[in-house]
Amino acid sequence: MPGRDLPDLEERLRQLPAALAVRAPAGLAERVAHRGRLRRRLRRAGAATVVAALLAGAVLTRAVVLDRAPAPVLNPGLVARNATPAQLAGGRWQALPPVPAGVLAPRGQAAVVWTGRQLLIWGGMSGPRPFRVYDDGAAYDPATRRWTRIAPAPEAQWLEGDEGLAVWTGREMLVWGGITIPDPVHQPNLGTPARGVAYDPERRTWRRLAPRPAQLPRSGDLWTVWTGRELLVGGVEESGAAGGTTAAAYDSATDRWRMLPPSPGLTGGGRRLEARTAMWAGSRLLVWNYLRATPRPDNVETDVSGRPDTRPADIDLWAYDPTAGRWTVPPDPPEEVLEVSADAAMAWTGREVVIASARNQSVGSRYRVVTRAGRYDPDRAAWTPIAPPPRPAAAKLGRVILAWTGAALVEPGNAAYDPAGDRWLALPDAPDARALPPVHSGGAARALLRLRYQANGANRVWVLAPVS
Repeated sequence: MPGRDLPDLEERLRQLPAALAVRAPAGLAERVAHRGRLRRRLRRAGAATVVAALLAGAVLTRAVVLDRAPAPVLNPGLVARNATPAQLAGGRWQALPPVPAGVLAPRGQAAVVWTGRQLLIWGGMSGPRPFRVYDDGAAYDPATRRWTRIAPAPEAQWLEGDEGLAVWTGREMLVWGGITIPDPVHQPNLGTPARGVAYDPERRTWRRLAPRPAQLPRSGDLWTVWTGRELLVGGVEESGAAGGTTAAAYDSATDRWRMLPPSPGLTGGGRRLEARTAMWAGSRLLVWNYLRATPRPDNVETDVSGRPDTRPADIDLWAYDPTAGRWTVPPDPPEEVLEVSADAAMAWTGREVVIASARNQSVGSRYRVVTRAGRYDPDRAAWTPIAPPPRPAAAKLGRVILAWTGAALVEPGNAAYDPAGDRWLALPDAPDARALPPVHSGGAARALLRLRYQANGANRVWVLAPVS
């Protein structure tokens, strides 16, 4: 399933069926899951709390591609978004003061956001016995080195996989795309898509987001991206025979949604769609449609995921410009992109898309992990290979995840990419074997923070401080 960043998650799930399963009644599938996906997400929630979070990874530097709007230098000593790969590789993990017991209950799948002044941790879930979704959180102020409690929000929710999103808008922490349980007392296993909330740390106030447009799917089969100003949301599944995507934009400043114009159609129609991935590329949305070699028969229905599990037969690439309000169709990606795209990670670095993947392939008479990576210019359909990220011994096969910090491409807990030498520099060892990156954060926080939720409530947070 898309969104599984932990290398051996499937094996762990197989070994822990009784301990980790959450009963998913029919109401969950009927009201939430489109073809059962959200029901599976609820069932996996117990497992997610045990493994705590999903791994994330990787960072390119400013020497390869400068972002059109370079990220500002944030509070020294916390999230240094402008650090180079060499500075990160030579840095060290610094522990923040522990979250006092009683301020933040142990949880997984929480929203974690760095505002430039505070580190916010909110929401999440624990369980499965009893299963609980949280509406509270904690804020850390580096100036005072203190944690304070965040007031409860009007809605509790957790974020899971790649569907949910937690971002800093410049004024608010925006959390959207998670799952909530409307009646935890009488129907503790009945989850529904959350409406979404926003928190203003200056006023210490919450607000609910305007309801999503009725045209958007009600299930969890949605892609979600943040443009820096708007939230763009669209369907993963094909829409109608042409296979387009139904999409909308949410403006956090006006609390209003607007529908995007109809997207292009797929080559050969919607029944050829195997997977669909969306990403923000500086000034436009890129939607990657991975196609099957032959259409599915009319009487055969299969899940359309967020990324392909195997090499696709073809890719239809679309671009949407919010300023112009129109879709365009860039050139078809070359064969090299098809080869690397199976279960691949993508990151926009300012001018190019970096794509990397790891696959178990037959080489000679033996199977081994084959990793590939490269930089892709969607306007010229130009592919430039780069050294692939090394696979840690503990990762085995492991999915590659890329995160752009604003100046570097990093695989958390593993390495940062040095474009000058086309090599990956090892990052400092993790401060705690059980501390994991916050999966639902932006690139810099995802790459440079580690969290460990402890049973006694004394939760710990570390930040990777680069060498001067």
